[in-house]
Amino acid sequence: MNGYRYLEDTQELKLEPFRDFYQALAEAKLENDQDFFKLNDFIQPTEVVKLIKIMTQHPTDLSISKYPLVHYLRALINTPSAYQSNALKWGVFNTQCIELLDSKEHAATVANLCRRFRLASTNEQYYWLYNFLPSLPLELEYLIDFIDKKEKKNKELLNRSLEILSKEQIGQLADIRVIYQYAYTQSERQKRHRQSNSSAQEPPQTDVKKTSRMSLDDEKIHQTCFERGIAKQPPEDKTIERVEDHNFEFNSLEQCSITAQINNLKNKILHQNKNQLMSKSNPRVFDLPTAQHIIRILFEQAETSPIHALLLFSVLSLTHYEELLVFRKHFRLSSKRKEITFSPENFYFRQSFDNSKFKDALLKEYMLNIGSSFTIPLPKVYFDQIFRLKKWDKADIASDVQEYLRRISDGLTFHLTARNLPRLISDITLNELGYELESKLLSGENVNSYTPGHYYSMKIVDILDIYSQTLYLVYPQLDTNYIEEFKSPVTFGSQQTPDLPLVKSFFKQLDQQVRGNPNPFKTLKYYSIWLWHVCMIMTSARPNEAFPPNLDYLDLDNRLVAVADKEQRYSGTIGRYLPFNDFLRDEIQSYLSYLKQFQHFMKACASQVKTELIQEIFDGKRPFLLCFEPEGYIRNLELSDIQKYCTEIALQLNWTRHFTRYFFAQYCNEDVVKGIFGHDEAMQGLFDRYSAFQATDYDQIRTAQDKLIEILELKSMSTFNGIMIK
Repeated sequence: MNGYRYLEDTQELKLEPFRDFYQALAEAKLENDQDFFKLNDFIQPTEVVKLIKIMTQHPTDLSISKYPLVHYLRALINTPSAYQSNALKWGVFNTQCIELLDSKEHAATVANLCRRFRLASTNEQYYWLYNFLPSLPLELEYLIDFIDKKEKKNKELLNRSLEILSKEQIGQLADIRVIYQYAYTQSERQKRHRQSNSSAQEPPQTDVKKTSRMSLDDEKIHQTCFERGIAKQPPEDKTIERVEDHNFEFNSLEQCSITAQINNLKNKILHQNKNQLMSKSNPRVFDLPTAQHIIRILFEQAETSPIHALLLFSVLSLTHYEELLVFRKHFRLSSKRKEITFSPENFYFRQSFDNSKFKDALLKEYMLNIGSSFTIPLPKVYFDQIFRLKKWDKADIASDVQEYLRRISDGLTFHLTARNLPRLISDITLNELGYELESKLLSGENVNSYTPGHYYSMKIVDILDIYSQTLYLVYPQLDTNYIEEFKSPVTFGSQQTPDLPLVKSFFKQLDQQVRGNPNPFKTLKYYSIWLWHVCMIMTSARPNEAFPPNLDYLDLDNRLVAVADKEQRYSGTIGRYLPFNDFLRDEIQSYLSYLKQFQHFMKACASQVKTELIQEIFDGKRPFLLCFEPEGYIRNLELSDIQKYCTEIALQLNWTRHFTRYFFAQYCNEDVVKGIFGHDEAMQGLFDRYSAFQATDYDQIRTAQDKLIEILELKSMSTFNGIMIK
């Protein structure tokens, strides 16, 4: 199977289930356009579980860039039921096309094919593709012709403003047509090869042709062309090799001649020198050795030389040195896109960008350390050196900068200037690490109309980490602790901010302990712990004994909750209020219904003293989450109960706030996010002392909460049957 090339095992990954699923698709037959395919026709449920387990255990190793076919196969499994049969038909068709394409020459083409249909299976805005493409089975030649006609027709309609498809959708059709054209060309070539082999087997022959041409240097170059193959084969199926020989023809005597060998050796050296000349790096772009040379000199001299420190900060902040020549103890330079701050306490630059016009929807699913901007710290140790330039004349600074740049570039083929020096980090990020979008963001380029040149450069993962990778590449000796200290509070995968798979697993474990538990007392305990985490992750409130609060502080009709989780700024007030979505409202109501049933159960088997707390909850006198004591008493859930649960993970108590920070930032503006987290700034709550929210903010917040429920795959507990929660 040619597709196995994209599903190879490594020491950590065992992808046999993916290969079995792929083989089942590739060997299936498309016989009738009325055929209805089911997932079970190709893979059993137990194998599906194995696939999901592999993807969950190795999210980093199984990146889309390395394993595009793996992610396409997973998308087929997760396709909505309304489209799954059609998606599986196209999965069969596409795997057969992949078998036609050479795994080395057409790797990028296969990756693009997987990407297009992966998005069509998992992203709602691409579902149109399955509705638009014709019914299968269909010959590849007729499919290409169909797509080509539709593409031309829609371009004409677009020019007349009568478009059925958007400009982006027409471009996606063109991509798919080109991919299938490659597959069709390979198919026809294989047919000709089979026909030539099935005919009378002619012995292969080698035709030798001698040619000569004049080079750009007016040098006459002689070539010998060897064509190996069967006479009737078309030229593209023959093996052709051209050798520049300077018209040397050795007879049997000359083959033993030392002079002929020397001439032959000189000829090889000449062509080797030509190859070395053509393999030199682009003189307009920083290559890695040049960047390492420049950075090494700047870091070595920056501690004692103000000019070197200035040039170093020009590199690290991707800013022209003249913009840094503002000398105040607390310096802040702000422009439309960049803010630079120098002070004894804070050293950083902040680059902002507008993501509202990104062409690709996936580009909006970014995770940066701040909403629509990113902040990168700078080393404070060079502050005193740069501040010494305050007493210098700017003309002298410009003269010294030019002189030092000349010294640094002495011996380099790269023309180093003050204007291209700030581009060093972004050039290395693109050309050595392959991060195209991140490189543009770092250099402050406009990315509103960005279209990725690489299929894998689709979304930003962690721009601060990518910046650190680039620094390590150009200067491994640099101590990057100043960056690590800056990023540690907002890093995924820590005790403070666990990653998504861990949180999903955490809630799944809690869910299993609540459902089907025959012990009603344990069910109450785990039900309360589950609802506590749901409340915290929905509202991002600070953990405290008074939250979730009494029922008097909950407005279930308007979906609002009063929160007292920080120091009170106004005498006699609760602090602030937060909106919540329908899911949390329904779950609180289901929990209260469960408490009613539990109260009736307790009255039958315990004294009134032990159950009176439940009534106090409904009277609004106590927080509504409960826990059961071994002695038979009921009490309110406490923070110590939360900390005792799942101690082997050792998460910090306020991990829910840090975890949800990025999710809310994707759907709410920065002022709303600050209001959610209780970080209101001065004058932000000018017209409402209890909150900074505007009336239109509630929908933003509830949309983000709904998306969080979907991502975490939380299930409702409203399935109590009078005995257990199913």
